Amino acid sequence: MICHPLLLRQLRGAPGETHSGRRALPARVAAALVGLLAAACGGGAAGEATDAPPSVILISLDTLRYDHCGFNGYERDTTPFLDAFSEQCLVFDRAYSTMSWTLIAHMSMVTGLYPTQHGVMEAELALSPEFPTLAERLSREGYDTVGVHYPGWLGERFGFGRGFGFYEGAPSAAEAERELEVGLKGLRTGWPFFLFVHLFDIHSGVLLGPSSSMYHPPPPYDEMFLPGARDLVTGVDVKGWWERPAAPTAEQKEAITALYDGGIRYVDSQLEAWFKDWEARGLLDNTIIIITADHGEGLRQRAARFGGHGAFNEEGLRIPLLIRLPGGERGGERVESLVSLVDIVPTVLALTGGEADARLPGRPLTGEGRAADEWVFAANGESGAAVRRDRKVIHKGGEARVVFDLVEDPGELEPISPDQRPARFRDEGPALLAHAFQQLNSYFHPPDPREIGDLDEQVREDLKALGYGGEVGGD
Repeated sequence: MICHPLLLRQLRGAPGETHSGRRALPARVAAALVGLLAAACGGGAAGEATDAPPSVILISLDTLRYDHCGFNGYERDTTPFLDAFSEQCLVFDRAYSTMSWTLIAHMSMVTGLYPTQHGVMEAELALSPEFPTLAERLSREGYDTVGVHYPGWLGERFGFGRGFGFYEGAPSAAEAERELEVGLKGLRTGWPFFLFVHLFDIHSGVLLGPSSSMYHPPPPYDEMFLPGARDLVTGVDVKGWWERPAAPTAEQKEAITALYDGGIRYVDSQLEAWFKDWEARGLLDNTIIIITADHGEGLRQRAARFGGHGAFNEEGLRIPLLIRLPGGERGGERVESLVSLVDIVPTVLALTGGEADARLPGRPLTGEGRAADEWVFAANGESGAAVRRDRKVIHKGGEARVVFDLVEDPGELEPISPDQRPARFRDEGPALLAHAFQQLNSYFHPPDPREIGDLDEQVREDLKALGYGGEVGGD
């Protein structure tokens, strides 16, 4: 630890003092840093608290399926770095997104609210300014805040940039690396920081043109799991396959899956290089690291088309989730209890010593898990899903449409619906949904989202090219 006398003087200054034009650390954080730096300078008294608040790194790997990760049993070697890293982490086996759509899921990730609470389920809506994001909460605690994201659904127009001192878009992992270098240079020595990274490289690429292959990992990752994979789908109507019923050959479907897996392996390799660099810089020494996804991917597993990111089925909502505590405490522990993206904010608040917020529906992931009869939720407009350990209810317009028994049928191959097994549906569907809604309706309801008007025309066209025509409108 390097002694910073000037920093000590600033930390011991009057309340509200600022450093380099930024908000000063609150008394709790400042006191911890004073103790830490005083000890480093030889002035720490025995028994003084010398532990600084931990920094936080939150990484979202857009469109990463739970079951395509090696640490979750996938047969392909898609995640060698994350597999090794998971040995230092709490590994959550039953983590769920709040929607298989980037906008909705990330708003839950950074607010700790379910979609029906934050309300940002349309491209023309933004988070109410009266409810804070995680970056705002940590910034108010004196954290330096850096965010790098894929342009589009995580744009500042929706409220995602609030609380960040540095928040920049990057269309690829390679460009994210350059932006990260700029953002990390602005961190103050000795100050806790919050770093948010959103990578889009696993997601489907531009679906227009005869050379499009749906997924676009760079060489050699495009050939890693199936030589010639790109050639097998070059020239086909991948945009049509994404939006409408598709009829690929078995080879073509396997090629698309291999390209998707190649994107995962590419991102894994990028993370390995970044973590090696961050560790050398000391950025991981006293840091909570959370790695997750916003949703999974359908891969035409059950639907007639490739688009939709898996909707409300397991391949769409079930996500990987790793949490590395400082020092690797509880490393390698598998957690079987049901968890949700809404649990990330209360987890960070608990681990950083921040003030708990009773309005949040989630809970710290280092504590007790949910009871067997508690639900987690996903929603998009009038449609949604409620999930508990043994059941999933997919509903629309306030009515149950299908039930899955996740114990007897974890692959969701035998739906309990009015058409299939109607007697069991009548016995279970309405009652399960009523129980789920009773829990959902008990939660805090913040102010309505803010209307922000139409997307910029270029952003709209870019998102349409990625297969988001229905979400941005204007068709």
